[in-house]
Amino acid sequence: MFGRKKKDEKVALGNLIDGVNLPQNTSVQVKMNTNEVMISGNNQEFLISFEKLVNVDLKSDVEMEQIIEQSLPGMVIGAAAFGVIGAMIGGRVKTKEKKKVSHFLIINFQSDELKTIVIDASKDWYNAAGLVDLFRKFNNVQTAPVRQVL
Repeated sequence: MFGRKKKDEKVALGNLIDGVNLPQNTSVQVKMNTNEVMISGNNQEFLISFEKLVNVDLKSDVEMEQIIEQSLPGMVIGAAAFGVIGAMIGGRVKTKEKKKVSHFLIINFQSDELKTIVIDASKDWYNAAGLVDLFRKFNNVQTAPVRQVL
């Protein structure tokens, strides 16, 4: 409880895009600690030793969508106030742009060859970013140069 050190572990949720022997769009849970990365989904677990990890990163993709709408209340108010011309002006077509951002968790690891796992973490991107930060923290500790005293 108080004064107790928390385990260095992060968990993120997402949908599998590619890289593991599961169907695409399967809901998966990614758990990382100092020893391993565990990807679980569909009652299966895949373990990757932390030493085999090359990179863990979060990339985003922005998609713009245009929405075209016509204002019915504007048309009715314009018609009541100014007649037909008011209805045409009040009910004119308006376009809005809607931005959709998708976040992808990318895990690169070395097995026999370099392999990549891609997970759509758009709904849980905050925890996926925590996984990336944890990887960078652990990776810096493990790859710190050894100093020799002469």
